[in-house]
Amino acid sequence: MPRLIVRENNEDRTLRLDASVATIGRAPSNTIQILDIKSSREHCYVELTERGYLLVDLASQNGTLVNGTRVNHHLLKPGDKIEIGSTAILYEMEAGESAEAVEPTRPRLLRRRLRRLAPLRRRPTSLPVAGAEGAATVEEATVEDRLRENIDAVAATRGLPGLEEAGQILDEVFVEQTGSSRMASIVASRDNLMRLQEVNKAINSELNLKRLLELIMDKVVELTDAERGFLILLEDEAMSFKVARNFDKEAIRNPEFKISHTIAEDVIRAGRAVLTADAQSDQRFQTYMSVAGLKLRSVLCVPFKVKEKALGCVYIDNRFEGGVFTQEELSLLEAFGDQAAIAIENARMLEELQRKQEDLRRSMEQVEKLNRLLEEKVERQSAELTEVTEELKRNKNDLQLKYDYRNIIGKSEKMQQVLQILDRITDTDVPVLVHGESGTGKELVARAIHFNGPRKAARFVSENCAAIPETLLESELFGYMRGAFTGATQDKKGLFELAHGGTLFLDEIGDMSLEMQKKLLRALQEGEIRRVGGKDIVKVNVRILSASNQDLRDLIKDGRFREDLYYRLNVIRVNIPPLRERKEDIPILVHHFLESVAKEANQARREIDRAALRLMTAYDWPGNVRELENEVRRAVALSDRVITPAALKEELLACEGGRSRLGPDLSGKSLKEIVKDSVEAVEREAIVRVLEESGWVKTETARVLGISRPTLDAKIDAYRIERPQEG
Repeated sequence: MPRLIVRENNEDRTLRLDASVATIGRAPSNTIQILDIKSSREHCYVELTERGYLLVDLASQNGTLVNGTRVNHHLLKPGDKIEIGSTAILYEMEAGESAEAVEPTRPRLLRRRLRRLAPLRRRPTSLPVAGAEGAATVEEATVEDRLRENIDAVAATRGLPGLEEAGQILDEVFVEQTGSSRMASIVASRDNLMRLQEVNKAINSELNLKRLLELIMDKVVELTDAERGFLILLEDEAMSFKVARNFDKEAIRNPEFKISHTIAEDVIRAGRAVLTADAQSDQRFQTYMSVAGLKLRSVLCVPFKVKEKALGCVYIDNRFEGGVFTQEELSLLEAFGDQAAIAIENARMLEELQRKQEDLRRSMEQVEKLNRLLEEKVERQSAELTEVTEELKRNKNDLQLKYDYRNIIGKSEKMQQVLQILDRITDTDVPVLVHGESGTGKELVARAIHFNGPRKAARFVSENCAAIPETLLESELFGYMRGAFTGATQDKKGLFELAHGGTLFLDEIGDMSLEMQKKLLRALQEGEIRRVGGKDIVKVNVRILSASNQDLRDLIKDGRFREDLYYRLNVIRVNIPPLRERKEDIPILVHHFLESVAKEANQARREIDRAALRLMTAYDWPGNVRELENEVRRAVALSDRVITPAALKEELLACEGGRSRLGPDLSGKSLKEIVKDSVEAVEREAIVRVLEESGWVKTETARVLGISRPTLDAKIDAYRIERPQEG
């Protein structure tokens, strides 16, 4: 039996290769764990193949050497020496054994040929059989039975040469019994048809959608001898990974990171299958970063369609061998895919029907229950209780917030929704992508996450990726060693090391170059960095927060941002609304900035008159909160006691939309009174407008405004709103 002898730290360990796969690396989960610092967590593995044990490097950082030569994959021979850093692993055979004694478990090629021969009529033939005396000729034996009985004996006694000879015999006997190559093709087609009929019968008898999808995936892998398979369905115009399994029917973790999304999306969008014998060299995929990054080889992706509508696709591959899938597998899978799509659609419709029936049953029960409650309680309803309920509902967001967000100014519904999201993610350690226009306060949000979270005792380090030249960004993030470049007179830690144990905030991440994105992704995946000009690996533990005023999904489509890095950063997404979408916060922000300026200058706070505040509220603020703050500071500098429109910039003075928004003249009033009266004026105007649009139907008006009928009646009385007389 083959064995691996591990020599590490002047000690030897021996592992017998009695399993089909043995993994090697620094992680404790490996079959062989090595402690060498130059090894990756999952460094390489040894797998039993039809030709013997194959060593495969898992894109390790420092590589794998065999007999002094760096390899990606290598068929092991007795005496081979595997080197990982300073660790040596010897591949040997036990005494008395030879390399040919390694039995490839159920060779795939011979088993395929046996399946093709299975439908043939039994005919006597002569076939060499391996026995204790060596090869012998056995008369009056059937092809299928003799091969099934003796293929393992051939492998055990004569090794791989015997199996190759058996394969040649199979080809000769097959052609002899079918009479011609054309007949062989006909029989193979008949065999595929029989297998398809059996598979279709199985999937059409399964009505549970989850079990059906798993069955379809297993049958696809079985029909094509794929290494891995992924079943993807469209849900709300997005791809959803329903099943991901390997040839041993084991689930694949994190399947969204294991395939080329671009290939799958192209197949679903175009409704046409994609087949490639070697994706690495296929010109169609030269610009697909996922193909190069995942080192894909054989790939076959076929759409599921019903009436020309794509439901999703099935994606199978083999990462280690090229040319695994042929036109035969493509035709077989397309025929199977049509039937599978119908089965999926039927199962979906059945589940949807069952769900609707259950929802209808529950709804009817709920309606009956509500009717009984209404009959009992309708007389006890009062406007006062409704008003209290509405008030509690308006204040609910403030009451529910767990952390302090005093630096994030805003009482609008959209900002309260942002704060509620922050409440949920602050305690976690997952990466967060903050998206918002320039000036919306993305760094304030990042700081709130850090200083309210479990890492608040450690450092918060911030960097704007757009403000540093590409040539300096690497040394800024990872540090550098003395002499690494001109001017590097001493060692310097990078931002990752400075933020160790804390948080690293990368602003404008979309402006980072593709090469720098690759290095950042490596640091995030491995949790380690290497300084520029250095050789030592430095372990780092940081929480990554990133921000961008660009939509990274658009950058991915343009080839300017890595898809795999996007999924690493965008675990949680927080969208900051622009100021024009939360104008009710403008008076509060103005008040806040006036207070801040007064404290900084140690002066009395400036007031702002009604007309100036009206113009500020009407303006759209393309620079958002940052522009608003700058305008307040400018107006304070140009005013004595009260800020008037004369102190505002021309863009605000040209904004006519705000001249009737704040109601009656409020000159001489405090800012708090101005804000209160402004809100009431806007509220009154909204109620009158909706009443007019609904034909003064109060029930419909209350529904559109999202308030109760008693609340609407109370506000109509308070604002003295009367329906104009007709005529």
